[in-house]
Amino acid sequence: ASNSFDNNARGIDKDVFTRNQFGYSVGGRVIKDKLFFFNSTEWIRVRSGATQTIFVPTPELIAASNPRTQAIFSAFPLRSDISPGRILTAGEVVSALNIGAGAFSSLPANTPAFREARFVIPGDVGGGTPQNSYQTVTRLDYNLSQNTQIYGRYALESQDFFTGTNGFSPYAGFDTPITNFNNNFLLNLTHTFSQRLVSQSKLVFNRLNQQQPLNADQPPVPSYFFRTNVVLTLSGSPVALPGYLPFTPGNAIPSGGPQNFLQAYEDLNWSRGNHQLRFGGLYIHIRDNRTFGAFQNAVAGFGTTSTTTGFNNFIAGNLARLQVAIDPQGQTTPGSIVNLPITAPSFSRSNRYHEWAAYANDSWRLRSHLTVNLGLRYEYYGVQHNANQALDSNFYLGSGSTLQEQIANGSVQRAIDSPVGALWHPDKNNFAPRLGFAWDVFGDGKTSLRGGYGMSYERNFGNVTFNVIQNPPAYAVVTISPGAVGFPTVPVPTTNFGLLNGVSSVALPGQINVRHVDENIRNAYAHFWSLALEREIAPQLIASVEYSGSAGRHLYDLSNDNRVGYGFRFFGDAALTDNNPFALLNPNFYPLNTRGNRGRSNYNALIAELNSSNLHNLGLQFTARYTFAKAFDNLSTTFSESINNFNLGLLDPFNPNLDYGPADFDVRHRFVASVNYSIGGNRPIGTGFLNQAFGGWTLTGIFTARTGTPFSIFDCLNAFEVCPRLSPTAALPHNTAGNPVQNPSGAPNSFTLIDLSQQVPIDATVPELGITDFNFSPSMLGRNTFRGPGLWNLDAGLYKNFRITEGKTLQFRSEFYNLFNHSNLFLNGASTEISSSTLVEGFRNGRRNVQLALKFIF
Repeated sequence: ASNSFDNNARGIDKDVFTRNQFGYSVGGRVIKDKLFFFNSTEWIRVRSGATQTIFVPTPELIAASNPRTQAIFSAFPLRSDISPGRILTAGEVVSALNIGAGAFSSLPANTPAFREARFVIPGDVGGGTPQNSYQTVTRLDYNLSQNTQIYGRYALESQDFFTGTNGFSPYAGFDTPITNFNNNFLLNLTHTFSQRLVSQSKLVFNRLNQQQPLNADQPPVPSYFFRTNVVLTLSGSPVALPGYLPFTPGNAIPSGGPQNFLQAYEDLNWSRGNHQLRFGGLYIHIRDNRTFGAFQNAVAGFGTTSTTTGFNNFIAGNLARLQVAIDPQGQTTPGSIVNLPITAPSFSRSNRYHEWAAYANDSWRLRSHLTVNLGLRYEYYGVQHNANQALDSNFYLGSGSTLQEQIANGSVQRAIDSPVGALWHPDKNNFAPRLGFAWDVFGDGKTSLRGGYGMSYERNFGNVTFNVIQNPPAYAVVTISPGAVGFPTVPVPTTNFGLLNGVSSVALPGQINVRHVDENIRNAYAHFWSLALEREIAPQLIASVEYSGSAGRHLYDLSNDNRVGYGFRFFGDAALTDNNPFALLNPNFYPLNTRGNRGRSNYNALIAELNSSNLHNLGLQFTARYTFAKAFDNLSTTFSESINNFNLGLLDPFNPNLDYGPADFDVRHRFVASVNYSIGGNRPIGTGFLNQAFGGWTLTGIFTARTGTPFSIFDCLNAFEVCPRLSPTAALPHNTAGNPVQNPSGAPNSFTLIDLSQQVPIDATVPELGITDFNFSPSMLGRNTFRGPGLWNLDAGLYKNFRITEGKTLQFRSEFYNLFNHSNLFLNGASTEISSSTLVEGFRNGRRNVQLALKFIF
């Protein structure tokens, strides 16, 4: 993922410069009567820079802090090209972030606390991400015989995105690049056995190689955050501390390596009477040879979910949580003895997957005006396994009558030694039926009714499953929190293993961070269905109305199933025998990030459309589509509950329905219209100069308008790991997106969407713990109760063709993105938390971009 941060979206003035260079080469020719060659090459050079505005701690705030905090900024100074900006005092920060009592709020209110740091990085300012790139495609077609055709294709993509485009920082040495070098080979064989039987065979190989390295000037070092899950903002600009990827907590580098995909396909088409039969199958082999430095750079959080704790710990030189990857030397549980010095584990793996599928489909013409489709597909997704399977390990549930007891009695084991014998059980029940029909209602070819139902499955694959690399005994992410054995406090270090120094041996500290894929996981699947009525109401003018729906079941989720205090919640006094109300279900592993099947979704939509391919032969093509839809789910993305990252996964993994509500992408109303008008209908307008001047013009445009997407408001003041949603303590006045109210602070480009000043964070719902992480308030609002602003936009193009000779044309292109220079209102997701903000903030973004070009067509 790209980790660039565009402050223009926050309304900050930006100095921009840009220079682009594009090149194209296209050619094809017949070598012999049976052999055709084609090649297309494109190369792109983009040079552009953008001034970023970031808030950093002032020397005065650093001097008022503990020497351990001061050591961080001595080790990692600001970059040399910083231009200083305005300063915010401690009093202003306390007011802006609603910081409670403690060391930070006790500073003199006029103490300079944060200042703007402005610097230029390579950035996309309208012409694309700064890069040196090229891509080429070569194809050979060969007619082996009258009944057999072969073609082969090779494609290459090389992209070099400059240092600072993947990650950047106001501190020296933390800017990083990203590169892609991708290859694709395809061989296709089509053989006609007879007029009724045709075979198509394909062999495909892809090699994808993306690299996201560290900067050569900074080896692995801790990344520091005021809160481990949230990027703090002040006056619309982010706050940064030293370390890699300061604006994307939860992401990690280095990352990359080759991923090899081998695919083989066979498809048979057989016509028999009123039946059009298709049979086929495929085989896929994936080799994912990747390096991923999860916690190679220690994550040092001054606070977890509490901004107040984060600022107070910054002054005190202590952390609320430190997580770092180590080599556990074959050990699997905390307290086991490891030899010093501590070293890093191997961050590379070679995972393999074997998959296959088979299908059959019958397109059956029951009547002259009615066709029915009947099909069945079977999918098998093999279980991930490393080339050296001794490196595969997982957490496996233990004995017990409840899931909580099974977690308490669970353990980490090598996959080959586990009761399962693999990372998880394979799912062998992936049958997917397909039913459909098409009916020419009146038999005149002008009115059709179509409908269908089907199922589809999704492989259990990706970043989450790769992350089992982090499990012992080959790799361990230790989590050290205040109160852990040997750590009454966690002093902030300047090196990854600074807290684990010694000369002989030490017990593994804290808890071990475990990535758990439920060994009984099933492949996620979805039902989908539709019914559409289409009518030709005039020549080349078609109107349609369609109902479409889907239901996702057993969708993948990721949640910590072993949160702090769960032992108290589920086991009561049994967990309190050591006077520890923060007891875990399983004291050895924290967090226990579990990938399971607790997600579900439902989608329903009504779609009305009008389109024409060439209205009255006037050269006018247009489409107009309106969609009314509702999308509900309990988790819209694997890693985040909402558009902001206050929580990981489900609010309560043992009550998935608590989060069922409008999906993050639920857009109730959407209208899209497009037009492509060849003036004069592509007919000559006179001759000579008259035709050159007034003929060959084309006008295009795309208009989009939609209502806003939903969001939640959180209350993190008394949260330890997850933030509950708002429990209102006063009426919630809503301001309309069409008439936003200026932020009372007077900050530029900041608007109040919802006033939160009368909302009071709730007291701890679990007094013994002093937190609100579970036993949520009965008045807590549902997920995605609120809705953000809508938007609209118009892009347009005007093109003129100058015919030079037969087959050669020069085209002048003028393209206008956001033609009316309309600035839409957007939600600042970081403001949707009442303990750090007194308002839900909106900002405006959008500017016109004009692109002029000449294109030679031959």
